[in-house]
Amino acid sequence: MAKVDVKLIQTVREATGAGLMDVKKALEEANGDVDRAIEILRKMGIAKAEKKVSRTTKEGLIFTASDENFKWGAVVEVGCETDFVARTDDFKSFGEKALRVLLEKKANSVEELMDPSLEEEMKVLSGKVGEKIEIKKVAYFSTDDGMVYIYVHPGATKGAIVEIYPPDTEVAEETAMQITAMKPIAVSRDEVPEEVLQKEREIYEEQARKEGKPEKVIPRIVEGKIRAFLSERTLLDQPYMKDPKVSFGEWLKSRGDFVVRRFVRFDVHED
Repeated sequence: MAKVDVKLIQTVREATGAGLMDVKKALEEANGDVDRAIEILRKMGIAKAEKKVSRTTKEGLIFTASDENFKWGAVVEVGCETDFVARTDDFKSFGEKALRVLLEKKANSVEELMDPSLEEEMKVLSGKVGEKIEIKKVAYFSTDDGMVYIYVHPGATKGAIVEIYPPDTEVAEETAMQITAMKPIAVSRDEVPEEVLQKEREIYEEQARKEGKPEKVIPRIVEGKIRAFLSERTLLDQPYMKDPKVSFGEWLKSRGDFVVRRFVRFDVHED
């Protein structure tokens, strides 16, 4: 492309920390596709970005509801473009409406949640405030024998919902706080999607080749980086936030025979 939009350059630079010329070159190669440009920069070894940044709803709030006996919980993340709009009564009213619909439908995806009424109300609000409004993520958990716990960080912009067994409020809270702070993508290594690992392998291979590593050692380098990736991004293997010398799994085991069955992490500032 002959000319790259300045706003696209700024977006990629903020996401990756890469230099101006590298960002411009990557955007030209990606024909203006922000996410593709970030991937190109990662393969060049210039960036470590993991998130998509093409969306403009980087502010918003998390709305929650839960059972006093910890048998069910619901969370909906609603995004907008500015913190000013996120704090308005109209925005909060829409978030509460979305939460009520979530409770009615017990939905676990935005697609399951949306209906014509909610869609229309979202469009009306967007027109009123002059910003893009979207429901970004939802979760509804219920359990018969375990515990569903919701943690929301002060400010209501990030948090987590988790199901553990057996029920224990202290352990559940610590688990939800760990998830919120340390950003795992799965409970254990076995649960990480193969497509995620494959993409990481491709990036690590490109990085190794650009660094001039011999082809015969590249597979070993890649697998070493995959192991490190899994240690950082899986709940049971990642460092415990209050004592990095032990893994969260080791901490959990020290508290008893607990099982983390599932979780969803929320952060309005991320995709």
